[in-house]
Amino acid sequence: MVREDVVEGQILIDLEILSALSNSFGPSGNEDEVRNIIVSELEKLNMPYIIDKKGNVISVKDVENTDFKVLIASHIDEIGFLVSEKVEPCYLKVEPLGGWNLQILPGMKVNIKTKLGIVKGVFSSTPPHINKKINLESFEDLYVDVGDNWNFVEVGNFVIPESQFEVISGSLIMGKAFDNRIGTYINLHLLKYVNPVLDVSHLFLVQEELGLRGSRFFANSNNKYDLIIILETTSAETPFSKDQVSYLGKGPVLTIMDKTYITNPKLIEFIKEIAFVNEIPLQIKKPNVGSTDAGYLQDLGPCVIISVPARYIHTPYQMTSLLDIQNTIKLISILISTPNIEELYKKILP
Repeated sequence: MVREDVVEGQILIDLEILSALSNSFGPSGNEDEVRNIIVSELEKLNMPYIIDKKGNVISVKDVENTDFKVLIASHIDEIGFLVSEKVEPCYLKVEPLGGWNLQILPGMKVNIKTKLGIVKGVFSSTPPHINKKINLESFEDLYVDVGDNWNFVEVGNFVIPESQFEVISGSLIMGKAFDNRIGTYINLHLLKYVNPVLDVSHLFLVQEELGLRGSRFFANSNNKYDLIIILETTSAETPFSKDQVSYLGKGPVLTIMDKTYITNPKLIEFIKEIAFVNEIPLQIKKPNVGSTDAGYLQDLGPCVIISVPARYIHTPYQMTSLLDIQNTIKLISILISTPNIEELYKKILP
């Protein structure tokens, strides 16, 4: 069957949807904008979906003549902040939603969602000729300045960095929330364009950045799966890092072990072989780095974590390669749409 997303052997990336996902307001606990994009795409496809009590979205593609169930999961939230205190005449104190490097925050522009709309602000910063050595130790050392809009902001308002998605070269893109709107985009792309030979459920999870809360809730369901594919983003190389986790432009990243999960070695070897035969570049992630929704979803079935490498994750501007996104889509497409692949899985999975 000819796929609409493939032209002359090249997978086409929908930059309009990818940009909308990246730019949307969606910190942990306030993912409505992102969820609305997902639901809108599902409704265009006439795909049934359920939004559970936590805010997770799930849509199922049932296939005849198979009882092999696959779950493809990606979290949709981003790191951000929550207004915790107002300090006259124009300042706010905030609490982090997810992991931030304090040193990058001074001078960073932010958007605050209020009842009256978006209020703009900036993290306070001391000029270097006044204080040459700034040593931030906690969020108690930081304020957000919103100027004359102080009265419009309330304690409990959500905050994200101000950032705009952009293509910076032929294959490189930059923007916020690539962790994990890249995984979310791939999940949507697979749902839209790939005709699986297995029963595939597409799961879009909330509140991953606050301790995997969306997946913890979903794991309490009665659903069981024969294979769970978790789509993520992982740290790519930087010149100042001693321990490189992965590299931009060298393909999707396979996790053998992180802080919450160890992947079945037979499944790792199987995917490596699939990638090799199909000439898909593949990286192995440095073990025991980070944690993912596999921490809870493993209760529902065997998991494998496949990530797209990105530089500067958990900052306002992250960078990744469209080539890595394309190769990740290609790899997972093969894992769910190859004829007779069910029999191969049954030989290696418990």
